[in-house]
Amino acid sequence: AASPNTSSSSSSSNNNNNANSSPADGSSVGGFINRRTAVNALFFGISVPLWRDIIHDLGFLQGDEDLPAPLPLPPPGSGYKTATFAGGCFWCMEKPFDKLDGVFATTSGYTGGFVENPDYHMVGSGKTGHREAVQVLYDPAKVSYDKLLDVYWRQIDPTYDDRMFLDTGLQYSSAIYAEGPEQRAAAEASLNRLEADKKFPAGIATKIFDASTFWPAEVYHQNYSYNNTPRYTFYRGLSGRDEFIQSIWGPAEMYG
Repeated sequence: AASPNTSSSSSSSNNNNNANSSPADGSSVGGFINRRTAVNALFFGISVPLWRDIIHDLGFLQGDEDLPAPLPLPPPGSGYKTATFAGGCFWCMEKPFDKLDGVFATTSGYTGGFVENPDYHMVGSGKTGHREAVQVLYDPAKVSYDKLLDVYWRQIDPTYDDRMFLDTGLQYSSAIYAEGPEQRAAAEASLNRLEADKKFPAGIATKIFDASTFWPAEVYHQNYSYNNTPRYTFYRGLSGRDEFIQSIWGPAEMYG
């Protein structure tokens, strides 16, 4: 049998080893922050704004940011023009145009419907005839309407007339709203070239309409990819938009 001194020394050594070792599940020891604690904190930090946005969308939070955003006006004498495109969720349609030299502003909003002063909940119900759209204010001396059309086609799936990726309903379908005969002719020629290229064997369902009243969406929808990056990133990743764009146009064609 071991002597009392030997037993005591062995027990003390074991206790010291236990005190200095980290639990197998990665939890914190002695108040120190480790990997699992950091991951949990990160998840909580991301989820709080996501849940706040969801509650906001349901109408339980209201404030100045729920008012329609002001529509940017061109500087006097600038010669700037506007172009309006519907391509599904407007959160995903601003950034590709914002990146272009010569684009002065982009505004998310609603167009093509029969109800005045629509809001997000009304349009989302599918009962107003509006589509979510983005209006681009641009300098034609720096970027052409044809270039805007080229970027537009590379953001959407034009083969459906009642959906766009994750979102279903006419309010999320694609359409070009031409402001005058020049834009209409350019839009029609662009669509015809795309059909001739056979990029979309199923055919193109995108409609071309004359521009109608554009109603700016609520303030909190503007610049959404910058102002609400966690939710935007989560939504865009879930939508499958980027995977589709790359499957048609190649890996370089991802603007969002």
